[in-house]
Amino acid sequence: MSFIEIMIIGTAAMLLLGALVVGLVFLQQKQVIQYKLNLRDKDLQLQRERLIAVLQGQEQERKRISEDLHDEVGAQLSVLKLNLGGLQSLLKTGNGEAERLKETKDFTDNIIQHLRFISQSLHPQALDNLGLAHALDSFCNLMNKNKQVKITFKTAGNGQPVDREKALNVYRVVQELLNNILKHAQANEVLITYQTTPSLLTVNVEDDGNGALITSLADSRKKINSLGLKNIESRLNIIGGNITFTPRTPQGTIASISVENYQASAQNS
Repeated sequence: MSFIEIMIIGTAAMLLLGALVVGLVFLQQKQVIQYKLNLRDKDLQLQRERLIAVLQGQEQERKRISEDLHDEVGAQLSVLKLNLGGLQSLLKTGNGEAERLKETKDFTDNIIQHLRFISQSLHPQALDNLGLAHALDSFCNLMNKNKQVKITFKTAGNGQPVDREKALNVYRVVQELLNNILKHAQANEVLITYQTTPSLLTVNVEDDGNGALITSLADSRKKINSLGLKNIESRLNIIGGNITFTPRTPQGTIASISVENYQASAQNS
């Protein structure tokens, strides 16, 4: 074998060895990257599971308090209202007792209405019994009794039941949006449009306010201790939903919530 042949074979061997080393390096880097991606995915999944656990714990506690308010305090106030009504025929007239009793009865009735509002805000019974659309409609009716903002609820769709977890999170998001509108938007009217197709649930919350809702939510994103927008985004992330904010013409804001594959399974419907 000549010297040139030996050199060619040696060079080829070195090139092959170099290619093998490079391949091993690339393979190792790929494994490291994949390992880091797996760790990130596991971390994100763990964070998601923790968030779900926290929210579920909050909902359970809200339900317990709501039931206590409705069953215990609400029932006692209703008995008090009945007793006050029964005393009206026993009072003397002309000394103002009947008027004072009526004021007390009206005041008691006002407390009962506020208690119902708080109870439903904590845990919407209509959501369990009648579904998301009826729960939102009922909540809007309660909000209208406060007479701060006129809220109109409209619905259109196929009537398909919404998954329980997704329905609850959408309900909480709408609650949070209405709270932000009351605090920041200076709106006179709010229109909530609920619509479903076989594969998509959409809820639009539209106000005629000053447009500050978008700014306030953008500012809250920058604040560490601001929970409003974080709660909205966290709840929608859990159920695979999305929300967009756009200016309304001539004024105000439109918040559009969308959730795909929202339908309840046969076991849960």
